[in-house]
Amino acid sequence: MLVAKPCTSMGGILVQLYQWKKVKLDVNELAKKMREAGYNVKTLIPGIMLIVEIDGYEVSVYPSTKIIIKELRDEKKGEEIARKIYDLAGIEVEA
Repeated sequence: MLVAKPCTSMGGILVQLYQWKKVKLDVNELAKKMREAGYNVKTLIPGIMLIVEIDGYEVSVYPSTKIIIKELRDEKKGEEIARKIYDLAGIEVEA
């Protein structure tokens, strides 16, 4: 299940994946897949954080599955962007 909510400290949308089974993202592998898919990977701090540009937004992705989309106000758009990331990471998101 995805939960999207405003992130006041970063001025955007925070999207978090909640599942019974603990999931961890490999940001190193995800960065490689995002480059292959044509996304602009701006920063990769191995094992810690990935910053990528998606649909004109700067998106921070963390191994915990937390995603922060800066300057976005639309929660549905935030979920849409998160689903793209989780799909590339090979993580199945429950509806």
